[in-house]
Amino acid sequence: MEARDEKLTEVEEIDWGRAPADTPVCIEKEIYLRDIVQSILDGYETAEDVMDVLSLTKEDKGVSEIPKILDIFVPVINAWRSGSCGMGCAGCTGHCGG
Repeated sequence: MEARDEKLTEVEEIDWGRAPADTPVCIEKEIYLRDIVQSILDGYETAEDVMDVLSLTKEDKGVSEIPKILDIFVPVINAWRSGSCGMGCAGCTGHCGG
């Protein structure tokens, strides 16, 4: 996994909507995409709330990616929760790949 982590830190732009759940967001604190998505599922929908629940600070490497991740996953999760997601994907901007 170490080689994969090193490779991902060199990538300038990650397509978070298509990234695997084990994609690192903050390697130093072992925070992965799945942790950010889980925090959204737990009801945290702002960057500040996610950072707080995951004990991240503005100085931690990778936190600048959190708003990008939230922009993708919050609308999709909220649509899914409300029942407005028909899983048909037509017009969806959630990048789930479905």
